[in-house]
Amino acid sequence: MNPADPSTTAPDLDSIDLSTTDLSSIDLTDAAVWERAAPHQWFDRLRRESPVHWHAEADGPGFWALTRHEDVRRVSTAPDEFSSYVGGPLRLDPPQDGLDQVRMVIIGMDPPEHRSFRGIVAKAFTPKHIAQLGDALEAETARVVGELRDGDRCDFVADVAARIPMWSISELMGVPVADRHRLYELSHALIDDQDPEVAPTPDTSMEASIEIFGYASEMAVRERQSPSGSLTSALLNAEVDGRRLTDIEFTLFFMFLIVAGNETTRTASSHGLLTLLDHPDQLARLRADPSLMPGAVEEILRWEPPIHHFRRTATTDVEIGGQAIAEGDKVLMWYAGANRDPSVFEDPHTFRIDRSPNPQQSFGIGEHFCLGASLARLSLRLLFTELFATIENIGLESPARRLHSNLINGIKEMRITYDVR
Repeated sequence: MNPADPSTTAPDLDSIDLSTTDLSSIDLTDAAVWERAAPHQWFDRLRRESPVHWHAEADGPGFWALTRHEDVRRVSTAPDEFSSYVGGPLRLDPPQDGLDQVRMVIIGMDPPEHRSFRGIVAKAFTPKHIAQLGDALEAETARVVGELRDGDRCDFVADVAARIPMWSISELMGVPVADRHRLYELSHALIDDQDPEVAPTPDTSMEASIEIFGYASEMAVRERQSPSGSLTSALLNAEVDGRRLTDIEFTLFFMFLIVAGNETTRTASSHGLLTLLDHPDQLARLRADPSLMPGAVEEILRWEPPIHHFRRTATTDVEIGGQAIAEGDKVLMWYAGANRDPSVFEDPHTFRIDRSPNPQQSFGIGEHFCLGASLARLSLRLLFTELFATIENIGLESPARRLHSNLINGIKEMRITYDVR
């Protein structure tokens, strides 16, 4: 591992020119940086000057920061050399009990276990299953967006973007309607715990985790008594290597699916509208030609990845882009950097809804490609189709408020005004 000064602090982005910052001053771990915006000037410089960059961290031994599309692909598709299991999928090294728990969920597994456990969940996300859910999702989207007809302003995040993905994952999991809002609040506090507004005390995330654990246990009892045929039932009845999931394995899977199922699509929906408002020419094109919607969704995902990074740990001495990586080193894949790599994307800092091809990596690639990608794409297409058919003259009532997080690319609040069509 390369020596580095862990005391390095992030500069004040409001008072400096990011394009001239010394590379040693770049701090991608500072959540305040991401709260302002993704630091694309930093990523551009790292890609040019140090694409496999040793990054100090005040709360750990340091990591390699990857910002090129090809390098992210290389690490994502070589689980034998870059492991999710060894150190977990997140930047910080968890305590042993926390690491043991994340290893029970597919996000913290390597092959062959990963493929076996992923296969259980994958059955709920087949094209056939998603198509069956599609009509109900379209109706729910119309219902939620239709409520906007009663006013001329709303918080798009709370009133629209948060509700639809929570409905989708709850339908798949068999969560009763009365329990869904509370589960949303708990999952939000659990994953967005860097933000003091979402998780005001160090205990907030832990308390949310305990409550979700308890709820999952109750769900298991109900499902065993009266199987519903939901994904929860599938998890409880599934066998891996001739055995069923333990109670803690089931509970962790339930928690993971509830969090992952609503967090990323809510984020993509919020950023999608904000990005289109920031690019009125592209919004006008989309309104004029709805056939551009699938490409618009892909470009929204490229432009604002819902997750800033994921981690792997090198299992052997290896090279990436000519840089020696030592066994045990942390490697972080920065998706905002990969998605604007000029060697892959022409005019990468131009938002263009007809961009093709568009090999954005916001859903990951390889073993850990997002299981819910097809559902997320469908949800985004339905949402923006319904939204633009229902309201027009959309504007920001106040600046959107981004999440204080270097992991989740979230928007906490986005108050909009509009006219009903």
